[in-house]
Amino acid sequence: MKLGAKTALGIDISDGRINLALLKKSRNGVNGVELLKTASGPVPNGAIKNGNIEDAIVLAKAIKELKTGNKIHARHAALSLIANPVLMQILDIPKNMPGNIRQFVCNEVKHCAILPIKEVAIDFCGINSSGKPGDHRAFVVATDSQKITEAVKVLNQAGLNIDAIEPASVAYIRACHAKKIAQQFDKNLLFAIVNEGVLTLCLFRNQALSFVRTKRLEADKYFEWLIEEINAVIRFYDLEAPETLVKWEVTLVTSICDKSVFEDKIESLGNKNEGVELEVRTLENAYLDTLVADTELRDKPSAFAVGLAMKLLDFPSCGLNINLLPPETEEAKSTNKKTLIIAYIAAAILFLMISSVGFFSMKVKSLNDSIAQKQPTQLRRNTRALLDEQVLLDEQITSMSGNLNRINAILSTGTLLKWDQILNDIGRTMPKAARITELSSDDNSKMVLKGQSLSYEAVHLFVGTLNTCKNIKSASLIEAQKGGESGALISYSISCSLIQ
Repeated sequence: MKLGAKTALGIDISDGRINLALLKKSRNGVNGVELLKTASGPVPNGAIKNGNIEDAIVLAKAIKELKTGNKIHARHAALSLIANPVLMQILDIPKNMPGNIRQFVCNEVKHCAILPIKEVAIDFCGINSSGKPGDHRAFVVATDSQKITEAVKVLNQAGLNIDAIEPASVAYIRACHAKKIAQQFDKNLLFAIVNEGVLTLCLFRNQALSFVRTKRLEADKYFEWLIEEINAVIRFYDLEAPETLVKWEVTLVTSICDKSVFEDKIESLGNKNEGVELEVRTLENAYLDTLVADTELRDKPSAFAVGLAMKLLDFPSCGLNINLLPPETEEAKSTNKKTLIIAYIAAAILFLMISSVGFFSMKVKSLNDSIAQKQPTQLRRNTRALLDEQVLLDEQITSMSGNLNRINAILSTGTLLKWDQILNDIGRTMPKAARITELSSDDNSKMVLKGQSLSYEAVHLFVGTLNTCKNIKSASLIEAQKGGESGALISYSISCSLIQ
């Protein structure tokens, strides 16, 4: 994960909208953070279904077009978690627990009925205790890893460069921490966040996260059910310490927020619980609780997207440090960095080749001048040796020029990293019963593979798997025949049309 960046993009997908917020960490900005750009657009039909990413390719294309259309450029981005179901809970860690804490957390998560899955994406962080000193507690988030691994892979291939994934509710807590949580020691702060059909309740006592609960919404009696869930938390903690009168401040963030409908509900909540302050925010105006509330931009940002960008800026917050980015993604990024290093080395070799060609050309010219100045007797004795040397130098120039032209042809495509992906795809899809003996490409759109195979079935299988590669538009068999120099082997030629 890339923390401490100077600029970062938050990508929040909530309530059928894609929300972007580009932030900059600045000493001159208000509270050290500045909102550079923001944008919003609809989620394409079919991209998300039942709280999960259904078509990552369509979603990646929409995000990329939204970035391009609003001229948003960012090297690092954080994405809100889009997965169902999601486990969020607080675990008490034994004081003298033997072994690994991560193993303990993973074992506890396995017993949760909400996650009856084999591959679990899990992350946790230690949190301060609002109770007895010395208590050890951890905030845990987990979901099905298969639902996010492939999606992140597609998003990164589209150039979005996702560095972190966390729940939108955690991003909101970070975004509003400075205004609503910091320095609040005399209140119980309850956040009720409704997002993507799920209610998340987070309670802070003495600035420490004390309680977390997530529940699917009950749409039949939405308002009554919502108020009852809030009341249940308040009653439980008031019964826990009845002798202590503590004020409650409840912040409700919801997309379904008709103030006229909520007026009587808010009043009933206040009547039932003396000293309860309720503030209602819509997803559109929740940014007012963030550090960029005074933005002069016409389009107002998503508070969730702001919190996501702040994560990559390493901004001080409530200490909820969660990242569900799959480990495979970090490995892939490391591979891409190595490929980039190889590209730099190739460029250095190219420079040396260009310099060498110039050197040999100058030497040939010098030899020609020397031949012209030789005396007739010396010319007859040395002509043969000089001509032999010139022929050798010409051959070296021709060979190096050919290599130079081939490298220039590759570099001129502007897709050096894409060639690396194409070769990886070929190696990954090639059957064990086949091998490649020659690979050629005359332009930037086509490629011909020649090789040998043990059977015709392996050749046709190779053509079929090549057609599934993301960087190959289509593959077709040109020729396949047995005999010739290969003997019993089958010689084949496959033509591939490349995606530019």
